[in-house]
Amino acid sequence: MSTQEILIDGASNEPHLADGGEVRGGETMIRQMLRVFSANRLAVISMAYVIGVLLFCYIGPFFYHSNQTDASLSYQTINMPPGRGFPLGADYLGFDILGRLMFAGRSSLELGFLAAVISMVIGVGYGIFAGYRGGAIDSIMMRFVDAMLSIPGLFLLLAVIALFGRSKTLLILVLGLFGWFGDARLMRAEAISLRDREFVQAVRSMGGGSGRIIWRHILPNTVSTMVTVGTFAMAGSILALTSLGFLGLGIPLPDTDWGTMIQMGTNNFQVGYWWQTYPVCLLFLLLIVSFNFIGDAMRDAFEVRLRER
Repeated sequence: MSTQEILIDGASNEPHLADGGEVRGGETMIRQMLRVFSANRLAVISMAYVIGVLLFCYIGPFFYHSNQTDASLSYQTINMPPGRGFPLGADYLGFDILGRLMFAGRSSLELGFLAAVISMVIGVGYGIFAGYRGGAIDSIMMRFVDAMLSIPGLFLLLAVIALFGRSKTLLILVLGLFGWFGDARLMRAEAISLRDREFVQAVRSMGGGSGRIIWRHILPNTVSTMVTVGTFAMAGSILALTSLGFLGLGIPLPDTDWGTMIQMGTNNFQVGYWWQTYPVCLLFLLLIVSFNFIGDAMRDAFEVRLRER
C-alpha cells in the first residue's frame, strides 16, 4: 500500500486513498475486490467453470474409473460411439473418452501451471529490473526481448523440441523459458511508470537503496498487472502445450494431453467419429476463454482506480 497510503480528510474525516481512489466507510479492501470481481458476470461464470474443470480432472477419477494406460485391454471398444458404459464414446485406441479427458486434463493443467510460473518469475524480474534501471541497460535488455518476440514462438518451441526431444520436464522448461518475453515488456512499463513517483523519490531521498525500492514499493504496486499477466500466462502455456500436442510433439505416451487428443480425433473426424473431437475441443476452448475473462476481472479488482466506478 505504498502508493495508496490512507489519509484522513480534515473536513469529512473519511478515509480515502492518496491517489484519489476513495475507500467506502466500513468496507475492507478485500470486500471491494470481491464486489468489483462479482460485478463481472462473465468472470464469475468463468471462475465457476475453471473450478469445475479442476474438480473434473482431479476429483472425477475417484468416482469414474476407466483404464487410461493399457491400450491392449481396450481393443474391443475401439471407436465405440457414446452409449451405455461410455458416456462420451471411445477413441481409436479404445480408451474411454470421458476418462481420457480427466487423464489428459491433469497433465495439461499441471504443465501449463508450472510453465506459467517459470515465465512469470523470469518476466517479472527481468521487466522490473530493466524498467527501474533505465538507460543503456534497459535498452540492451529490451532489444533482446524485441529480437526474441520477432521470432514466432511456435517455431522456437518446435526447433528446441526437435533438437532435444520431448519429455514432461523439457516441455515445462521450454514453455516457461520461451514464454516470458511479453510479460517482461508489460512489467517494464509498470516499473517505468512507478520509478519516478513521489513515494519512490521520498524513499531514495531518505537513503533507501534500489533493492528496498524494488521489493518494498515497486513490486507491491504491480500486483494488478502481475495477476493479469499470470492468468494470461496460464492460458498461453496451456494453449502452447495443446498446439504442440496437435502437431504430434506433446506429452509422450503413456501420458497424453488435450492437444494430442484433438490431433488424434481430427484424424478420425472425416469418417464420422465426431465424439473424439467435439468434447475435448469444447472443454479446452472454454477453459482458455475463461482464463481471459478472469484475468480482465482480476485486473479491475486489484486496480485501485477501478474499484470505485
